[in-house]
Amino acid sequence: MSDDKSIVQSLSEIAKKFTSLTSAARQAISTVRDLDTAMVDLKKTSKMSASELNKFYLSANDTAKQMGVTTKEIIEQATAWSRLGFNTAEAATKMAKYSSMFATISAGMNLDSATDGLMSVMKAFKIGLKDTDEVVDGIMSKINIIGNTRAINNSDIVDFLTLSSSAMAEANNTLEDTIALGTAMVEITRDAAGAGQVLKTVSMRVRGYDEETEEFVGGVEELSGKIKDLTKTASTPSGISLFSDKSKTEYKSTRQLLQEISEIYDQLTDKEQTDLLEALAGKQNGQAVATVLSNFDTVTQSLELMKHSAGNAEAEMAVAMDSIDNKFNKVKETGTGIAQNLFAREGMKSVLDIIASLGNALDWLTDKLGLFGTIGAGVGITAFVKNFA
Repeated sequence: MSDDKSIVQSLSEIAKKFTSLTSAARQAISTVRDLDTAMVDLKKTSKMSASELNKFYLSANDTAKQMGVTTKEIIEQATAWSRLGFNTAEAATKMAKYSSMFATISAGMNLDSATDGLMSVMKAFKIGLKDTDEVVDGIMSKINIIGNTRAINNSDIVDFLTLSSSAMAEANNTLEDTIALGTAMVEITRDAAGAGQVLKTVSMRVRGYDEETEEFVGGVEELSGKIKDLTKTASTPSGISLFSDKSKTEYKSTRQLLQEISEIYDQLTDKEQTDLLEALAGKQNGQAVATVLSNFDTVTQSLELMKHSAGNAEAEMAVAMDSIDNKFNKVKETGTGIAQNLFAREGMKSVLDIIASLGNALDWLTDKLGLFGTIGAGVGITAFVKNFA
């Protein structure tokens, strides 16, 4: 009788250990399966060879621990950048790293928003398209220094840039011009999306484009004459022109035009101000433009800050890397790295076959002995194996 109990206890202990081990294995395999699914999408969009894809798959875990995000997110970001043409191993890895960095230093910004924001700015202002390293100080540091020093955050800046970058770049504005104007507006209106729409509207109207259809509708000469008439003062007797040359072929940037108007704005009558705002921005957006004209010191200060922003994003990232959240993420992603090492994607079918065979053997053994159903040990093993995948 005592021998029977000993056998039962031994089998019970084996079953418990098996359950514990297979539970851990199930989690690890599930992790690797999710990563493999993400890699399938990357394979479709990138120009990486099979060996480069495998190298990226393994290195993505180190990048994730470094940047404070998950390994799966690094792979997904690389896929998003590959679709935009950054489809080599080096370019995809760098851009996945940079969008993760941008999200990490920007409170409240998720990875998708960080990626979309960077994409929009890069395409509009032609920054980092040939040299991806330009993205850090050419974009992120400029946004981050304003987000850290003005009454606005990085997410707000990305919101108005996403809506206005293309139109502002076409109107001869730099990224710095756009950030500075948007910041001056949002500090007063507290509406980042609205600021983006206003900047788009003004930059298109002064070049004769319809802001809704984005088609050229003309009327520039008429608008130019109206603005010149409304801005005639003692210091600007001829008024302010939309153009920077006498032949009227080169438009002033939106920032330059608004800066010149801001210098004489207080000299205008209330009616002149109202008419001027409507000419520049339409009936609905005039007040938002007025906030910029009366708050132009913010534009000037922001431009000065961005001149000295180099290194700002990397310094902020160094601080973020020392946080508890980041250290916790490193621990979690170390587990992901262990799963990658233990369960190679190519060998996953063999591993699953072995687990299924082991489960079948235990199923057969317990059926023959009739022990586990009686004492309750190892409950759930068979169900676990059946549901493993």
